[in-house]
Amino acid sequence: MRKANWLLIYCTALLAIAGCKKGGGAGAVSDAIPATTIVTSADLKMRIAPNTTAVEIAKLTRGEVVKVVQRSADAVQVGKLSAHWYKVTNSAGLTGWVYGAHLAVESNDTDAKGAIEQAEKKLKTALLGRWDAAKITGALTAYFVTLMPDGQIEFGNNRKGLQYGKYEITFADGVATVNVSDVQKPLMTELKAKMVGETLVFTASLNGGEYKLNLSEKDPELFRDQEKKKAAGAAPATP
Repeated sequence: MRKANWLLIYCTALLAIAGCKKGGGAGAVSDAIPATTIVTSADLKMRIAPNTTAVEIAKLTRGEVVKVVQRSADAVQVGKLSAHWYKVTNSAGLTGWVYGAHLAVESNDTDAKGAIEQAEKKLKTALLGRWDAAKITGALTAYFVTLMPDGQIEFGNNRKGLQYGKYEITFADGVATVNVSDVQKPLMTELKAKMVGETLVFTASLNGGEYKLNLSEKDPELFRDQEKKKAAGAAPATP
């Protein structure tokens, strides 16, 4: 009896190991699958189930970063393409299935790199302009920040003076961080932006709290006015 029990345990262990090597059941995620991936095709359909006839619940944009939740156990042939289905969550919190041939995790390097560059360029362009800080309730404050195309940044308060400095933008997991230099104590810190679908969400830390930044001015004339003000401030006083 004891020998039979050990034989049963041994066989069960072998079956478990074999199952792990095969990748487990449907939707299992292996260690090689990243926690996030990038959409490499325009208007990628997110569906309620992993098949092309399932109901479409959303569309993802090229360059959008999504979280990987699950992957189908096997690759599926769709037309001339062969890829897994992935269950993903977008930045808006919506979860559904998309075909892996249109994600960086299974796309070629050229497609993935192009999608990333396009998304970063789009986000950088969207950040240009004057942004007013608003409270969580939506009420506007007197504070604002202006990002100029030449890498200059301006912080201001409608009742106080202005701060001028420089900025650079870095990207990580689809989030753009505005790194400020040449300003000792900027009025705002932790300036971060991301695209939620086609909507830009831009936030900053102000007086110890998080504020949403609302675009108030995108006119190129604004930037020329800023240059004039800086030049006037740097000019020597008339004797």
